[in-house]
Amino acid sequence: MSVATSHHISRYYDYYRDKEIVFTKANLKSLRIDPRQIYLKSNGGQWPCIINSSSLQQAKVIIGTSSGIYTTVQKNRSAPISIRYCFFDQNNEPIQFSVNCTVIDIKPFQDSNELALVTLSFTQRPPDDLILRIGEFIEVNENFQNRKEERIAINDNSLRLLSIAKEESYIFITGVPRKCILKDISFGGAKAMLVGIPKFLENKAVDLRLFFIDTNEKISLPGVIKNSDFLPGRKDISIVHIEFIPDEIPMTYKFHINSYITSYQKQLIQNQINNKAAEEKAEAAAAAKKAAAEQKTADAQAVAAQQAAANPTAAN
Repeated sequence: MSVATSHHISRYYDYYRDKEIVFTKANLKSLRIDPRQIYLKSNGGQWPCIINSSSLQQAKVIIGTSSGIYTTVQKNRSAPISIRYCFFDQNNEPIQFSVNCTVIDIKPFQDSNELALVTLSFTQRPPDDLILRIGEFIEVNENFQNRKEERIAINDNSLRLLSIAKEESYIFITGVPRKCILKDISFGGAKAMLVGIPKFLENKAVDLRLFFIDTNEKISLPGVIKNSDFLPGRKDISIVHIEFIPDEIPMTYKFHINSYITSYQKQLIQNQINNKAAEEKAEAAAAAKKAAAEQKTADAQAVAAQQAAANPTAAN
């Protein structure tokens, strides 16, 4: 594991250990969790459960009151127990690991006699895979809320870092596809250039399509053209400003935008560190040179003083 990734994991754990994610259908999909492969293990047996939520310190699961695990934890709250998570990687290969826990609460789920909600507290720091998944998910959503309008200019470098194949794309306006050229994008919207008259484009419902190379995934970004202007010097091409519909922005898109923003920030910080180190090195070299010159002058003066002392007549 790289140093950068280790740093990310430590930061995620320090910042987000108490934050809880509720596993809605959309969140399960975004986190690439296989809910059918989540199990509770205890005393040599394992039982399927429904994961309700998780933080980096505890998890809440739903179990049947007729299951063996329910009987086990009801009889002995201190019985050794673990929860097995199952994620998919980029190649759709399963990543499975278990986290040792203690039971801290059992109660009926939504007043049901057949289901119980069990709260589990992790007995140690969870595996890095869980920290990375949950930490990144929380970070993405926080940045989505706080940095929604931060624009990313589209150029060769940003396209590469965003894993977008090219600046040319398609935008569907009232269901009709049109070619467009991306100018910039953000968590909350995009600016694009296309053939059209501004007054006939404003307030139109649109659907911007993007293709990400790294995940081989086509995504749809529904939105509205909030304003439009002619491209300077042209009367047939418009620059449109699109505002995405927040609840319909795919997590894949959010992850890519967040990755670019955090990578760009890291690069800026690294550049600042490198510049400071270069300045300190230059200052140290200048100080050493000055000290050497002063020492040389002092040595010359000492030699002259010795010669004067040895030959006072010459000095007179």
